[in-house]
Amino acid sequence: MAESATSPDLPPKIDHDDSLTLTQERAREMLARFDQEREEAKRERQAGRPQGKLTADFVRKLRNCNVLQLKRVKQVCDRFIKDHRRPPADSECGKRYTLKVLESVTVNHERFRLEFQRSSKRAKRVYVNGPYVVRYWRDGSIIQSKYIKKGKELRRNLPKKVWLAVRGHLTSPNTELLRQKLIERVERESE
Repeated sequence: MAESATSPDLPPKIDHDDSLTLTQERAREMLARFDQEREEAKRERQAGRPQGKLTADFVRKLRNCNVLQLKRVKQVCDRFIKDHRRPPADSECGKRYTLKVLESVTVNHERFRLEFQRSSKRAKRVYVNGPYVVRYWRDGSIIQSKYIKKGKELRRNLPKKVWLAVRGHLTSPNTELLRQKLIERVERESE
């Protein structure tokens, strides 16, 4: 007589689909936990960056260097510090959609530019916007930028040297003529 599959002497029948599902769920949980830990570490690094905090991994790598390597690291760091104290070059500044720069002025380690920008060419119609005052500065190997809002506070938000260079362009009728020429050029290019 054949024994039934539910006999207490036989091991329970394993459904491979269920074990596979459990393994997939555990793998998903592990991946989610790994991603979360990685994001937390990234946020922690970014939060420490403005205060000049060094990561433990970087400090450990420096600790592994010999004296000659550390002297070379110091020379490279001195060169990078010198770079940070200078404003970025005009060629390093600018955004993807910058059409024309009317004025570029440096103050300490920052560069201020008065520039026209266009909208994306994916739009139904391409617009020319500006002129905008944009501030550029170095943050590591990245050139950061910030748009300075127009209006009553524009004068207060700009250094005197920049304001004196920019104010003539903001009120000049030639600026509006230049905008019209840029609009025509962009429309020809987008056709």
